[in-house]
Amino acid sequence: KSVKTIIDQVDAMKRLVNEFRDYARLPSAELRPLDLNAVVNEVLQLYGHENALVQVRAELDPAIPAIRGDAQQLRQVLHNLLQNAQDATQGVAREGQDSSVVVQTQFSESRQRVRLNIIDHGTGFPEHILRRAFEPYVTTKEKGTGLGLAVVKKIADDHASRIDISNRIADGLVVGAQVSLSLATVNPAST
Repeated sequence: KSVKTIIDQVDAMKRLVNEFRDYARLPSAELRPLDLNAVVNEVLQLYGHENALVQVRAELDPAIPAIRGDAQQLRQVLHNLLQNAQDATQGVAREGQDSSVVVQTQFSESRQRVRLNIIDHGTGFPEHILRRAFEPYVTTKEKGTGLGLAVVKKIADDHASRIDISNRIADGLVVGAQVSLSLATVNPAST
């Protein structure tokens, strides 16, 4: 029992150090034309049925054009958001309802933006957390560092992306949360 406690604490410390490092040393984004659906599909390989605490499913718009993005940083965003969504959804079973995490891409032709949505079926965010969710050290997790969403926000800023976080409401009740990024498409004239 003591050895397990030590191993768990070392793992927690490694995770904390890695999150501090990632937040403090996040390199500048190298924006290039990028197929966001391909990046999402690549990341989702790690969240297959055999690896997932909570099922993750994709609803990808096949018509999205290339975006301007840094593939490595967008992978980090997806991992952070998927892990948060799985953590939030795990253990929250609503009878007769889908409890999977959904990754969506959507293209807005009029705005020339691609929207990436991560939708969970968890308990949502308390109001005081919603207002400060992207600040460092703000967390709802017992073992969280509060740096995951701060890293996501920094990457979104480097991509000139708008990021939104909200609770999903149905019949007056919170039925989960949604985090969305609005990413610029590649200007066909500049490629």
